[in-house]
Amino acid sequence: MKNLRKIPEFLGTRNGIRLVSVVAAVAVWYAIRAATSNSTLVTDIPLAIQPPPDWSVVDCSAKTIDVAFLGTRDDLRYLNRDLIKATVDARNQQNNQSATVTLGPANINIFGNARIDFIRPATITLRLDREITKQVPVKVETQNLLPDGYEIEKTVVTPATVVISGPAQILDGVEAISTAPVDLDGRIRSINKRRLPLVPGENFAGVKLDPAAITLDLAIIERSISSRFPDLPILPMLPPGRALRVELDPDVATLTVKGRPELVNALAAEAIRLFVDITAIADDKSTTLPIRAVLPNGVTLVRTEPATVDARLKE
Repeated sequence: MKNLRKIPEFLGTRNGIRLVSVVAAVAVWYAIRAATSNSTLVTDIPLAIQPPPDWSVVDCSAKTIDVAFLGTRDDLRYLNRDLIKATVDARNQQNNQSATVTLGPANINIFGNARIDFIRPATITLRLDREITKQVPVKVETQNLLPDGYEIEKTVVTPATVVISGPAQILDGVEAISTAPVDLDGRIRSINKRRLPLVPGENFAGVKLDPAAITLDLAIIERSISSRFPDLPILPMLPPGRALRVELDPDVATLTVKGRPELVNALAAEAIRLFVDITAIADDKSTTLPIRAVLPNGVTLVRTEPATVDARLKE
């Protein structure tokens, strides 16, 4: 009982007041901690790397990060992923060696009073490289084959070259940029494609193309070969009901034709007829007439040598 009476006396002393203050401070601290220890996890926050001028990021072990926040309910209620910025300042990293960066509160920018509990992953590994620009030709990629008997006569790409910019390690070995594949299956007419996209390689992260699409004009023709048939006889086409003799000078000609390989290779001289039309020639008159040809289907005339003959009628 006597000891209980001494407690109020002690609390009234300077040391007692100090003890009460400490106990009160600890109690308040625990109360505040309990009120502000609510937590929330914000995931998939984009991680931005700031490289030195004329350098670019070749590789980074994490594209996004997760951040756990502590605070009051009001502090956490107003957290907005779109307003949380995660950045790494790599402007002092001017070599192409891998570097490890430890992430901390200095890398996270938020609005409000929420505190950072932890960052996942806690470290990242990144690698930078010099950024270069070069000009390379465009390579047209095709898939499947044209129908039998057809071939590509001419390919025109506009522009024929494009400018690419990006990490030196990636671009040093690039000799050309390919287009998206053009399907040739069943095509018998020429192709014109506007804004045909260019397709860089799989490891072209950070590479820019200028322009990113081209115009393609692909001329498709029917495949053909030519053949010469020398000394073919020239026949006169006589008017009906008249028995006439005709002198032709010359009376033979050389014919050049073209067509699909299988037709021309199988073509015999006996299947070709050369003639001149003398139905309008007056008696005993001489005139110059063009040589005409009768050819099988699929075979076309290139030229006759000579192109004309002198014709004269005789009774």
